[in-house]
Amino acid sequence: MRRFVLTALLCAPLLAGCSSEESGAPGSDSASLEPPAAGGGLQYRMVSTVAPGQEIERCKLFVAPPEGLTIRGDEVRFSPGSHHVVLYKTAYKEIPAETRDGVRVDAAEVHDCNSGATAAWEITGVVAGSQSFGGDSFLGDLPDGVALKVEPGTVLVMNTHYLNATPEPIVADARVNLYTMPPEQVEQEAGMLFHYNPFIRVPASGEASARMRCRIDEDISLVRIQSHMHRRGVGFAAHRVRGDGAMEEIYSNQTWEEVPVKVFASPLEVKAGEALDFRCDYVNPEPRDVAQGLTTRDEMCMLIGPYFPRRPEIDTCSDAEGRPAETWIGSGAATCAETLACVSAAASDAELYGCIVESCPGAAAEVSEALRCEFTAGRGACEDVCAHGDGCAACVAEACAADVAACEAAACGG
Repeated sequence: MRRFVLTALLCAPLLAGCSSEESGAPGSDSASLEPPAAGGGLQYRMVSTVAPGQEIERCKLFVAPPEGLTIRGDEVRFSPGSHHVVLYKTAYKEIPAETRDGVRVDAAEVHDCNSGATAAWEITGVVAGSQSFGGDSFLGDLPDGVALKVEPGTVLVMNTHYLNATPEPIVADARVNLYTMPPEQVEQEAGMLFHYNPFIRVPASGEASARMRCRIDEDISLVRIQSHMHRRGVGFAAHRVRGDGAMEEIYSNQTWEEVPVKVFASPLEVKAGEALDFRCDYVNPEPRDVAQGLTTRDEMCMLIGPYFPRRPEIDTCSDAEGRPAETWIGSGAATCAETLACVSAAASDAELYGCIVESCPGAAAEVSEALRCEFTAGRGACEDVCAHGDGCAACVAEACAADVAACEAAACGG
């Protein structure tokens, strides 16, 4: 089983790595963001110094108030040199003494987490954040009676990713304001879409696309949406897919920095049985292949935005067991059988990503079902066997036999 891909599928949707290469980008002064008025919310803040030429991710852990948080909106400011600030929630109820890899750290203070917050800590979702110096945030202002909830005493992780391209040290000051409302005024809970396509590979001096679709099984309303790519991203389009398959464009842009946010005048309704489909287009001027990953040398493709009412599986496009439920749509000509053969022969994650990119769109459903079965240890049937190593491949082959047979029979025109 391709464990590196499973890690990407389960962790990468929580926005890691993606700093600007220009630390002198204009932006609002983080110092101008004062904390909310007493009783109206709170502010989380991180301050650290970034050395000349240094690219670094840093984290700091906080504990939410004992009464929890009912958040009606956010506001984010950060000093130049970064492309995003994110506030995550975790499964912890007290700040751990060591990372997931067993590294001891005083996590209540600013510390390096250069592999990304999701690698260091048990992240369960996103609370707030921004990738815009202009102040456009992920959450924004939610409709009356709608709030994003943080359970009492939940540990939160604030994460920044800075690149100092100047010859002098910079002081990185990032602030997140959470504006709250009384719990008794909450009528519906909001969720946060973080739909992520890990299957990205752009050839040297070439072009490529990454496309993904997520079926929505219960009625929801989108409040606002935005994209996320790195510097090779030249185009993004998101569509609502009707029950009859008709595609309706709901958002597009051509930039990866200062990303525009689409705020719907009235929340956009997505009905049960419809889907959200998004595509990232890339042009790579570099003399090397670029694949999905966490740093500025890599690429990302993501659809972000708050919606209501919240359904945990919709947040990251997963099933009831938390396993990936998306459909990955290639832009090449390889059949499903050829794609599986390519995946089996792949010697690296980048090669594997390229296999999916080069698959034909007409067999996307079969490709996705077969890969999903393999990546999740036969949809969980082989988890115990694979945990011990011996017999894993045989167990997965048996558990996924029907999916592989359907894949081998699939035609690109189907």
